[in-house]
Amino acid sequence: MADSARTTREKAAEARAAAVAEENRRRRRTNIGIGLGLVLVIGLIIGGAVFAANQNSSSSATVTVPSVDPKAALPTTVLASTSTEAYGVPYGTLAATKSTVQVWEDFQCPICAQFESAQGAALQKLAADGKIYLVYRPASFIDANYPASNLSSARATSAWGCAINAGVGERYHNVVFANQPTTEGAGYTDDQLIAFGKDAGLSGAAYDSFAACVPPHTYLGWAANSAGAFRDAGVPGTPAVLLDGNEIPAAELGSAAAYIDQNRKK
Repeated sequence: MADSARTTREKAAEARAAAVAEENRRRRRTNIGIGLGLVLVIGLIIGGAVFAANQNSSSSATVTVPSVDPKAALPTTVLASTSTEAYGVPYGTLAATKSTVQVWEDFQCPICAQFESAQGAALQKLAADGKIYLVYRPASFIDANYPASNLSSARATSAWGCAINAGVGERYHNVVFANQPTTEGAGYTDDQLIAFGKDAGLSGAAYDSFAACVPPHTYLGWAANSAGAFRDAGVPGTPAVLLDGNEIPAAELGSAAAYIDQNRKK
């Protein structure tokens, strides 16, 4: 009986390890490291000490992600559930003669932060110059891998919604990625998400209104809906960049803006 119990435990441990390894491969999408010229981060298997540290860095109140609900409140300008880019955050103006670029990202994804550092400003300039219609689409699948982060990806998305309402959505998006913790899964506290509002340029009454919007996690429903769209679309991982509905090759992510500028509708 002892040998049988031991074998069962070993098989269960092997199954868990295999599941984690598969998720690790899916998220990191090996070719992205080549395209960005960056080193992939450490795998998902981490010790209890790291989880304890993460717990200290998360919000004190436990947050529960709501169910997908198309009727959930959306920040201003966020695309409705009936849109082709449902729940996305648009920059620029949609036009039939203009290419649409979708960027799927997770605020806790290290490679997304690397992508934003390397390509974010150039993509946003293409949108500002009227050359593309840029839509950011938030994912939050990393929350499932790091419970101690207390839904940091979803909470960051919700806070982003508050910043969108305050008129600094683009800058807030950039600030959150620029301040991503060096340890994957360490997450953000609500206090940090509130402070990022000042870094994005808010002050006075506008900042006070933003700060009051963050702790209630006003747009957690939006985060849940966008996460559902991410799953339904079968997106293999983040970052994922689509040009007119077609995902650009992973090897091109390191020069995504140039690739898009060359292949967009003229």
